Amino acid sequence: MVSDDAHFRVYHPGEVLIRQGHSDQSLFIILTGTVKITEGASGTFLAVLQAGDILGEMAFLTHTRRTANVVARESVIALKLDRVIFEQLSPEIREKFKDKIIEKMVARLDAANKEMSRLNAALSAGFPEPLKLVGKRAGMPISDPPEPLYVSGRDLIREIISTPASLPAIPEMLNEVQQIIKKPATSPAQLVNIIENDSAMVAGILKVANSPFYGFRGKVATIQHASALFGTRRLAELITAISAGRVLGKPLDGYGFESGDIWRHSMAVACTTVEMAAAVGLDALDTAYTAGLFHDVGKIILDPYVRERKVLFDNYTATHPRKTLQDAERDILGVDHADIAAILCESWNLPRSVSFGIRHHHQPSSAGDHQLSHILHLADYFTIQAGVGVSGTAFCQELDETSRLLLALDPDTIDAAVEKARQYVESLSGLASIP
Repeated sequence: MVSDDAHFRVYHPGEVLIRQGHSDQSLFIILTGTVKITEGASGTFLAVLQAGDILGEMAFLTHTRRTANVVARESVIALKLDRVIFEQLSPEIREKFKDKIIEKMVARLDAANKEMSRLNAALSAGFPEPLKLVGKRAGMPISDPPEPLYVSGRDLIREIISTPASLPAIPEMLNEVQQIIKKPATSPAQLVNIIENDSAMVAGILKVANSPFYGFRGKVATIQHASALFGTRRLAELITAISAGRVLGKPLDGYGFESGDIWRHSMAVACTTVEMAAAVGLDALDTAYTAGLFHDVGKIILDPYVRERKVLFDNYTATHPRKTLQDAERDILGVDHADIAAILCESWNLPRSVSFGIRHHHQPSSAGDHQLSHILHLADYFTIQAGVGVSGTAFCQELDETSRLLLALDPDTIDAAVEKARQYVESLSGLASIP
């Protein structure tokens, strides 16, 4: 149908796709960009639709005139299917196509009904008008048409990037460690110089040094002794882990994480990532550790938006039991936590391989043969399946078999890596709460 019976069209910002009252009966499928739906000569705002949404379905199915205006908000690429051409298709194809259109209409109606219920509840609670529920956009002039209640996709990313408080700053100590380990021949003593005046950090490292996980003989009483036993890479990992606890240790109500949950899961993935990376001969183990540690940091940023749309996520879980969390994020927010985590890691100036691996760790096939993306995917999947750390979600997890084939890791190696991660997380118990 795309090759023979439809046409790709490009619309510039402000260009009209559909004009209210007109009799054309084409159907549009948005491929990129967003469009604004308005009604009447005054341009009363109705909705914003984005990539994957359909337009003009009412006139297409019922042969009626257009009931609203559709205007491109930014550059839009859409697929346009004319009614005349559609009628020439086989009855079987037409019926299947109509079924899909009806499914979209029902989903849209369901979402609208839920939003009306939410607004009515808010009004009953004392809000004099819905505009007060729009958050930062509530102060717009009355003459401006209100924007949609929930931003999504590119607009959401722009909002996050333009709001300094949305992107947490890299912990100062973590930044110092990341900078110093880039230099050749970095010694444990150089790392000690960074942390020796941080009593909480020193106490945390000594606690781990005396845990059964490492099995050092005798009491480790000084940070200098601990640094000599750990060596540069492991000491840098511990400093990174404890520093990250100050970002990842917070509760996330939207995702259902309690305090420390996401940090423990991230620690498990970091450890498993390093073990798998070593097994396949990847040299940059420090990079692998960092990628594992921050693979879910995007959830920290998206949590307020997930919490704001909690009813939508709960409904999605109930009606799409086979969908993943990433599916829900993309369908409801227009972006997933992996994309946001990659943006944050880039802003922190972490190695490019880290942000690339994190961005693709749920769809590693899209990363080609980038090993870290595939390692991170397997580490995340198998730690969750083994119950090491927490997933914080009732959504299912999907395994990309491409990663298993590419890395050729045998089951015993995977099991050993996950078990070591379990012990590692136990050795770090309680450290996420270090102030």
